[in-house]
Amino acid sequence: MSEYRRMPDKPHAIKGRMPLLIGLLTVVLAMMWALGQCSHRRDAVFAQADKKADGDTMTVAIEMSPLLYQRKGDSISGLDYEIVRMLSEMHGKPVKFRPFVPLHFALDGLSSGKFDVVIAALPATERTRREYNMTDAVYTGRQALVQLRDSSGRVHITSQEQLAGHHVWIVEKSPYADRLKNLGAELGDTIYVHSLPEYSAEHLCLLTASGEIERAVVDEKTARRLAADYPTLDVSVPVSFNQFQSWAVGGPALRDSLNVWLDEFRHTSAYDSLLVRYGPGLAHEI
Repeated sequence: MSEYRRMPDKPHAIKGRMPLLIGLLTVVLAMMWALGQCSHRRDAVFAQADKKADGDTMTVAIEMSPLLYQRKGDSISGLDYEIVRMLSEMHGKPVKFRPFVPLHFALDGLSSGKFDVVIAALPATERTRREYNMTDAVYTGRQALVQLRDSSGRVHITSQEQLAGHHVWIVEKSPYADRLKNLGAELGDTIYVHSLPEYSAEHLCLLTASGEIERAVVDEKTARRLAADYPTLDVSVPVSFNQFQSWAVGGPALRDSLNVWLDEFRHTSAYDSLLVRYGPGLAHEI
């Protein structure tokens, strides 16, 4: 199967889309500047985290994304952020959040003892369970393909089977690579997977929207939240079935405690309310 390449737009189509393209370019440039700032701040953050949490404080590295952790002014929101905060209050466990973007830095920090917990778009797969102390499922979700609609609103790939022979981008160290490798084997063809170490799922969506990359695979909830702001993005093609979304923990003792707390919390109205507030598709039949 030959690789799909978008044909140049006709001149009148380009003219009509100029405001959108200029807006996307502004977003991408701002994002690149922010990443540069993050790279300078990251060393300071990780230097602070070098000291293991004193006493009973639980240090949680949490991915910045519309679903997990998002700061707007003085307000912080996010499904996983709120779950951790409520567990902390219910069980008197002090917690310190360390927001991050590059997944591999957080996972390296977990392995070296800088962090007690890493919260990201991490499904509990055979590999993640083998490499990390994964909690029981916090909720379920799946992966989705992010691609750009053409000027007529159509997309090139309409099913995961059509990914054979094409290139996709993912976050570095994402377990999504395993899913894409297995899918390629099932299809009898190669899916060319590229990882970007300094980027989050949100960044990959924005790069797709600007045309910098052809397509990406990210968690569906993040994709849908961003597609609401960027209507040229299509996120309708699932790449996996529903999977258990879990947290990676530094040691088995803390993991076991979190499992007990999560099991109790999943039977509360507060948990149900969070799932409703952060959107459909976050099934809790676990």
